[in-house]
Amino acid sequence: MDVIRLLKLSDINPKRTIRVVLFMNEENGTRGAMKYAQVVAEKKENHIFALESDAGGFSPRGFYFDSDDKNFNQILGWKELFKPYLIHFFERGGSGADIGPLKTSMNVLSGLKPDSQRYFDHHHSASDNFDAINKRELEMGAATITSLIYLIDKYGIVKKPKL
Repeated sequence: MDVIRLLKLSDINPKRTIRVVLFMNEENGTRGAMKYAQVVAEKKENHIFALESDAGGFSPRGFYFDSDDKNFNQILGWKELFKPYLIHFFERGGSGADIGPLKTSMNVLSGLKPDSQRYFDHHHSASDNFDAINKRELEMGAATITSLIYLIDKYGIVKKPKL
């Protein structure tokens, strides 16, 4: 949700619709993800990009991408913009279970890659509470996501020709 706030604060008016979707149940059937994908299909909506952040709220390091070669190469062209901030981990990989049902041959899925060293200090433990989150690390993650969303919105994705 902070991505929308940061875009507004930066006086950026997106060219495309940016939607924040919150749902749960990933670890017990992914019903939220499946239902959202069903509604998207029923409405014939075109999602060119989806991003999931579900690997912890620690300092961002970059992103995983699930896309075709052309789109991945376009995104790799932006990697240098992230390098000065040490958030330039741009690799192919799984984007996340919650956005997986949205995958088509015409879109890009991405997952935020935060530092993973302290993940299991909290994940599914008694200390897995909101008060254990480092506010600054969460803010840096939101800024990192906002940067990528801005670039996707500005430049779009490489579209495949329709046959």
